[in-house]
Amino acid sequence: MEGASLTSLKVAHIYELGPLEDGVLLGGIEVALLELSRALARLGHEITIINGASRGASEFHIGDVTVKTLDLAGSMRRTWDPANLRLGRQLTFPFATLAADLSGFDVYHGHFYTSGIAANVLARRYKGTPVNTLHGSYYDIWRYIEPPVIASGYRLVERVLAPSLARVSKIQIHTGEYFARRVIQWGGPAAKVQTIHNGFDPQVFNPRAVPSDVLPHKPILFTARRLVEKNGLEYLISAMPDIVASNDAQLVIAGDGPHRSYLERLVARLNLAGDVSFIGAVPHSKLPGLIVASDIIVIPSLMEASSLFLIEAMACKRPVVATNVGGIPEVLDTDCGVLVNARDPDALAQGIKQLLSDQRLQNKLAINAYRAVKESLTWDNIARMTEEAYLKAVGACQC
Repeated sequence: MEGASLTSLKVAHIYELGPLEDGVLLGGIEVALLELSRALARLGHEITIINGASRGASEFHIGDVTVKTLDLAGSMRRTWDPANLRLGRQLTFPFATLAADLSGFDVYHGHFYTSGIAANVLARRYKGTPVNTLHGSYYDIWRYIEPPVIASGYRLVERVLAPSLARVSKIQIHTGEYFARRVIQWGGPAAKVQTIHNGFDPQVFNPRAVPSDVLPHKPILFTARRLVEKNGLEYLISAMPDIVASNDAQLVIAGDGPHRSYLERLVARLNLAGDVSFIGAVPHSKLPGLIVASDIIVIPSLMEASSLFLIEAMACKRPVVATNVGGIPEVLDTDCGVLVNARDPDALAQGIKQLLSDQRLQNKLAINAYRAVKESLTWDNIARMTEEAYLKAVGACQC
């Protein structure tokens, strides 16, 4: 196999959510996990994704990647929600992994906190190597999205668990440097903490993707987000009256989640029914056409790591307006896009109007964004960096 590793590893990726049997994916972490798994398989590794069941325990294949879904007394089926990772699922899933026979892997790679704990326990049980990935952090924004007592509890959990998992894992990978630095400040061992950003598939996300024909024939502002408070859609919607006052533009929102009814009421209250469209959850395979058919991509999040949607938009050579938070400026600097303050509808409106009124600036930023990611952030490159981390963790790296 071209580009295959000299050392083939059996790797278990452990996460509460995962791809369905038909391959349909909705959440960013699930997409990233499958794409990384595919790229690692191309390097010659044997990859299994272990996740909680949506319908019942099963095992199936997506290309060269095995997917194993677990259940424990129906707990996974009852907590299944494709738009939201429920706390009950997070707390129950490790017990489902411990009840199953998951022997025979060289690397047990847990994603986020409870799966990271499960990976460590499984690695010790079966004499494998534990690896942990933290896909960002809400530490700075819990107070905006949860009541004070709950927010304080979550902040304490992150502050304790993140460095603790770094200490007990062989390697802790972060998809955003901003949180990797913080974990080290909290006492995580610097030698074990490293950053590997998310990536994109250049065969799918590129400027030559066939544009979708479902969008209106007017300037389109497009975003694909889970409809949860963290993703800041209310601030983008609140910016729309200022935008449409001087521009014939429409905001199209792809995604679903528990915040949807609130956002729809906000649209009605602001008399934006003709200016904002909700198109629901969109399979990942449909995103390239929607991105290339749009004029400006908007990411109004309160916090992000290395946003998968951001990288894919840049790979499709589209101009981006995004909030200057977390790992976003690690990928999108001011030569590649417009960065604005989070939780600020006026700033979002000004950034979007600036691009709508300046086609040359749109083109310049889109070209720079494309150049910034087109080679460095392909999934094949991300897989090679991950492979090196694995080999270092198992003691087989000669680098």
